[in-house]
Amino acid sequence: MATPKRGKQYTRYGTKEFTFETDMGFETKFMKSGEVRALVVAQTSEMAGNMVKAAPRGPHATTDAYSIKKNIHPYVEQVGDEWVGYIVVEENDRARHAMLQERGYRDPAGRRHAGRFYLRSVLQKERVE
Repeated sequence: MATPKRGKQYTRYGTKEFTFETDMGFETKFMKSGEVRALVVAQTSEMAGNMVKAAPRGPHATTDAYSIKKNIHPYVEQVGDEWVGYIVVEENDRARHAMLQERGYRDPAGRRHAGRFYLRSVLQKERVE
């Protein structure tokens, strides 16, 4: 009886025209490519644009820089071996509270203000099932 080989074992299978070896790492090369980065940038910026459209308008007649619509930004960075897209809501700490508008809140007088769930609705529209 032969002893098993030590070290990294590779699997090789395929048809007459194509041979697949698991040690090739084509998934990693593909996920690091510029085409995947462009796709992630496009999807992330489209989703951020939809969030900006759905965001409530604020009572900012003179200081529009603090409104929610002006504080939604997409970012794409490489994490490990793949590109990841992030959408940052309310990066400016002086901006109106976006999550209070999303989930609802109670004002100082104790009245309940219902949430608008604009971020949740955009995420639900963009999900893949």
